[in-house]
Order: sequence, then C-alpha cells, then structure tokens
Amino acid sequence: MITELFASGSLRQYRKKHKNVDMKAIKNWGRQVLRGLVYLHGHNPPIIHRDLKCDNIFVNGNHGEVKIGDLGLAIVMQQPTARSVIGTPEFMAPELYEEEYNELVDIYSFGMCLLEMVTFEYPYNECKNPAQIYKKVTSGIKPASLCKVTDLQIKEFIVKCLAPASERLPAKELLKDPFFQSENPKEPIRVPLQLPCQSPKSIILSKSGPFSMDIDPDHPQLSLSTSTENNGSPDFPVLEFQRMYKSSEFRLRGKKINDNSISLTLRTVDSFGK
Repeated sequence: MITELFASGSLRQYRKKHKNVDMKAIKNWGRQVLRGLVYLHGHNPPIIHRDLKCDNIFVNGNHGEVKIGDLGLAIVMQQPTARSVIGTPEFMAPELYEEEYNELVDIYSFGMCLLEMVTFEYPYNECKNPAQIYKKVTSGIKPASLCKVTDLQIKEFIVKCLAPASERLPAKELLKDPFFQSENPKEPIRVPLQLPCQSPKSIILSKSGPFSMDIDPDHPQLSLSTSTENNGSPDFPVLEFQRMYKSSEFRLRGKKINDNSISLTLRTVDSFGK
C-alpha cells in the first residue's frame, strides 16, 4: 500500500513543537478537517471515522495542509445508527457510550480536537482513568480545559461542536459558521495581487507616477512594458521597467506567480555590456 507522506507528523506533534501558531492557522486547519468530514459523511451510506483526534490528523507544515488519517476504526453506516462502542475516551461523544449514534459523533470529536489545538492539553486531562472520563461525559460535564480558552469566539464554536446530538450541526453547516467567516484584526489578511493583463505594449510614465523609480533627477521618465507569458499554465502578466542612468541600463522585471506572490529580477548593464 502506498500512502501520502506528511513529513510534519500528526497535528498533536506539530502543535507541541510550534506553540506560537495564530488563530488564522487554527481556523485554516479546522476548515480542512471539516471538509474532510463533509467528504466522509457525504457518502451514501455515510462513513463515520469514530476515532478523530489530533493524533490522527496529519500535517504538511510547508503548505499549511492537514488531512484526516487512520481510518482503522471507521465504519460504513448500513443502518440509521451504529451500535458498537469504540474510540478514544477523551474524544468520544456521550451517545457513543449509549451504543446508538450517527456521523455526528465525529463533530463532537472535532470540537475536542479544536480544544486541544488551543489549550495544548488532552481533553479531560484532569481525569485519572477512562472510568472518570465516562462519568463526566455521560453527565454532560465539559473538560476543565474549556475554561482555559480565553478567545470567546472559538470557545463558542467548540461548545457548538460539543452540543447534545439533537442540537449538533453537521460539518457542512459548521463550515458556514461566523467563526470561519470573520478575521481577527491582528491577523494578516492576504489580498490577491492585481496586475494588468493587457496585450504587450509600451507606455511612458511621468516622474510623479506611482511606478517612478528615479535614479537620475535629470532623466524624468521611465519606460514600462507589460506582457503575458504562457508556459503551459494560465497566462500571468509580466511587467518590465527600464531605466537609463548615465552609461548604465537598469531593468526590473516582475512576474505574477499566483494570487499571493510575484518574482522580481533586477539586471544592470553598463556601456561595455556587463
């Protein structure tokens, strides 16, 4: 069997190594996990993971990508409800202990995953054994670590995930929650890069224009050309600035890579062609 390699390990391992992760990253991870659950639960009949936890969510740190793994306890729901008791006690929904549940047990587990991401603690860490966890879960007592969550927005969202089964929302609905729609003002917001997509042409910009790169005050104009390149991928605009200073020529070339980045190349040539 060949499976995808996620070199950064599990989300639990990654979170322990990187404690200064901002809320924007946690929201990004949460969205990806919910999309994975939408995929599993969207099958006919639905697939229940039954052991969702940070140990079973794997990370590619270079791309901020997470995926659900370890479906060894997963089950295809052939009946309206499943009946076997199985999973990790700290992440098991109350109805799972009652041996009558559906795919919403994964949403409860997802809420516990978020709680661990924020607090760095296993849920019900205050309990000494599974019996104590069982007693608290079936009595509706939330983990003590929930009180340590200071961000009210994520705390409210976690509580939604831990709601009784009859009130718990499916993954598809949770993706629409304001928690995922809003951005923290302190978080950097990426704005897609906008570059002109005109056909190749040359224009002259005045010294006071926004692209002015004056080096020589006696040379008040700057040449700018725009074009597009096609390397088997969608066309992206290319801008090139040309500037003469005494006997040297300066060229600055900018190419759009994607909506969030560009590449810049600076070339200088003197009168000897060097």
